[in-house]
Amino acid sequence: MNILTRDFGEVEITEEDIITFDEKIYGFEEYSKFIMLYDDEFNGEYVWLQSIEESDLCFIMANPVLIPDYKPNFLPEAEKILGEGNYEYWVMMVVAENIKDSTVNLKSPVIINLDTKKAMQLILEDSLPIRYNLFKAEKEDK
Repeated sequence: MNILTRDFGEVEITEEDIITFDEKIYGFEEYSKFIMLYDDEFNGEYVWLQSIEESDLCFIMANPVLIPDYKPNFLPEAEKILGEGNYEYWVMMVVAENIKDSTVNLKSPVIINLDTKKAMQLILEDSLPIRYNLFKAEKEDK
């Protein structure tokens, strides 16, 4: 099937590409079906989480490996809701006009069970920022 996306135009997807949010994204509870779109230019550092229900709804997420020492303990809570399986997680990004001012939400990662294609956004109990400057380390080096 083909869907219209906000940033990539029309793309062809399969049922296996669809990720279902059983626990919805906060503030966007009416949408539950998304796909992940990748741009080879970014080498897996960023991904677009595109709604298949609303073409204008798309979130840019950053790979948490970009954030030093970020290792949230989400597995017990995620397994209760999404079941056992192989997991990956991403952090939601707010892209600023000046890209160097962009932030990510470390408090509420998006967690995806790769085996079941189910996902959720989880608010962690840890004391973590919701607006962490993604390029902070780079700024501190200057």
